[in-house]
Amino acid sequence: MLPIGVVVRTVLAVVGLAVVIVIAASGVVGRAAGGITVAEPSEVGIQRAAAERDLGRGYEQATDQVKKARALHLAISAKQADAIANKALADLLTLRHSALISLAQTLGSAADAAEAYATSTELALEGKAGGAQPSVAPVLLAPRLYAIVSRFNDLATRISDQATTEL
Repeated sequence: MLPIGVVVRTVLAVVGLAVVIVIAASGVVGRAAGGITVAEPSEVGIQRAAAERDLGRGYEQATDQVKKARALHLAISAKQADAIANKALADLLTLRHSALISLAQTLGSAADAAEAYATSTELALEGKAGGAQPSVAPVLLAPRLYAIVSRFNDLATRISDQATTEL
């Protein structure tokens, strides 16, 4: 008869070996070690450009709404109206910057690279402001990118609607 300690150690060794085999067979170790390519770089570029266009379009719509509301003859003083409009425009600019940082981080950029990307993309979007955007085929955004654009548009609409109401 074997001592109980030997039996317990043997059972634990067998269970441990079984766990290692299951983990190795599932591919968890391989995915963690090497990463998985989910899209070709060209496809990522198409997705990034489409998300940027959508963010730019949403920003322009929200800022245009605030500017048009500010241009009306209002029952409040010009100083009050300017303060409300300027705050809304600053909030929209901050929101767009945050959305671009989220976009960069979602696509795998580090925090400092995401900040640089957001700043350079804002400059590019400002350069396109007022000009005709190139016509491109519609792009169905990846779910995580769509979530960023959708959330941005929702918040931008709230900011511009709030400013319009206050004006």
